[in-house]
Amino acid sequence: MTEDSKNIESDDPDHLEISDEDRERLISVIQKMMEMGFGAVYGQEDEDVPDANLDCEANLKWCRAKCCTFHFALTKEEVKKGHLKHNPARPFFIARDDDGYCPHLERSSLRCTVWSDRPLRCRRYDCKEDPQVLNLD
Repeated sequence: MTEDSKNIESDDPDHLEISDEDRERLISVIQKMMEMGFGAVYGQEDEDVPDANLDCEANLKWCRAKCCTFHFALTKEEVKKGHLKHNPARPFFIARDDDGYCPHLERSSLRCTVWSDRPLRCRRYDCKEDPQVLNLD
């Protein structure tokens, strides 16, 4: 056991501090297991977080739906509903088309085709403070 793996955060007894190298190795192993069909990852969302309060329609002209290229795991409830496409190679992450965008994005208008029942992660995402979106070239 390395010194890093012994360091447990006092406020979360289930969390182990691991080195960046160990984290990358763990992510690689999990990815290979998912590709081989040995496991799935579900997103976990806090119950009491409100939806983001932003005007996506007004932001589309400068962001070009950048958030619709992000990779994230769906919740168990979203997978059970069966209305969202997920990536079979990485169950149950949101699917991506060949262009990198979510398959639920209508390309000509940049509007979400499942807006009223979009993933919780999408509902809560606020691009106004995200450097991945604010620093677009």
